[in-house]
Amino acid sequence: MFERIGTTFGQYSSYGPKEKYIFDSTVNQVDKHFPDNRNLVINTTWFGPQFGNGQWERANSFKQDFDNLFLLSVIDPLYLYKEDLDLLIEKYNIKNVYKIGMFEDSIYEWNFHALIGKDVMPSYTDNQIKMKENPAYIYMLYQRKPRDHRIEITEILRQRDLLKHGVVTLGAPEPGETFHGHHKNWEALVIDDYSDDYIGSSPRPNERYGGVPDDLVTVGRLDLWKDHFLYIASETVFNEWEPLLITEKIWKSMIGLRPYIVHGNPKTYSWLKKHGFKTFNQYWKHIDVENIGAHDTVYRVIEFLQTQDLNSMYVDMLSDLEYNKLRFYEFSKEQEYIMENIFNEKA
Repeated sequence: MFERIGTTFGQYSSYGPKEKYIFDSTVNQVDKHFPDNRNLVINTTWFGPQFGNGQWERANSFKQDFDNLFLLSVIDPLYLYKEDLDLLIEKYNIKNVYKIGMFEDSIYEWNFHALIGKDVMPSYTDNQIKMKENPAYIYMLYQRKPRDHRIEITEILRQRDLLKHGVVTLGAPEPGETFHGHHKNWEALVIDDYSDDYIGSSPRPNERYGGVPDDLVTVGRLDLWKDHFLYIASETVFNEWEPLLITEKIWKSMIGLRPYIVHGNPKTYSWLKKHGFKTFNQYWKHIDVENIGAHDTVYRVIEFLQTQDLNSMYVDMLSDLEYNKLRFYEFSKEQEYIMENIFNEKA
């Protein structure tokens, strides 16, 4: 038997139908592979006592014990605090906890943002996305929600007079949101950057957050994309002690034939290499981007690139860029297979 708990993105959003399908599929696989156990399956999207959607209360309302707890992380990281998870485990005398989906340390890991990429990301031709000769901008840094680390790096780039060398966005405050932490005032950076293939997270056309499009799957305006060299992936999760989260932000560099650095958890590089992707840190190997603070690495790489011939560097790395694009679509299919066959030869 099983009980299922959790909510999903709306069914009219670009991610909602796939998330619901994955939730349903996971529950069915649990029921098939653990038919004699009492199973509790929780989709962790907006799950925890801090969310006012009633799912945490439902999870604490059962009268029977459970043998197994299945935590399914589809789109976002697990926001459930350890002490709250421990309370559930103790309350229901749970013997086994299975972490499925976006958990870097799990044998049941798969990456949703790659999995869905083959279905929703545009199939750009190389001519549409290759860097033009003598690009106007050294880098691109698209940032939507104004999280602490994004506000901070934008201010660092401003202080070092580097904003003029990039295409940079940063959302303004939205009523009721607290992504910006202790930051009270900052300058929003917005541009007219809707692409023809824009797909956001809601059914509302051209949805913006603080003035920045919620563009989940495209590389943005192709004229701007072709006119920059380095893509800086500003990930949702920043600190190295937090769970690793790999989202569409990094995959855009793959489909868009761009070298990248990560403004986020430095463990991202080893994760990508483990899964067969090329990194480009050998081109700025004197900067230890995989081990030192991400704020420092971002501006130091940009300042280094100011002294380099970007045209010749791009030509030199093009074969690896093309490899990453092909590898992304292979990887996307692999993630779909793992998601559909979670417990094969593992249970």
